[in-house]
Amino acid sequence: MRDVFYTIVVVWVVIQIYKSFIKPKSNTTQRNTTRQEGDVTINTNTNNNNRNNDQGEYVDFEEIKD
Repeated sequence: MRDVFYTIVVVWVVIQIYKSFIKPKSNTTQRNTTRQEGDVTINTNTNNNNRNNDQGEYVDFEEIKD
């Protein structure tokens, strides 16, 4: 009788683990279908208080042929 109970518990645990792996994949496909293919979204931080203006200076260069 214990063997039957342990078998049922092991099968239930394996099914739960399988469902946990399948569930995230189905959520990502639903999220991707809401946008059309090729749409580009850019998420930016609107808080500009922490902006670092010390980015250096532009240095122009000339290519030297050997």
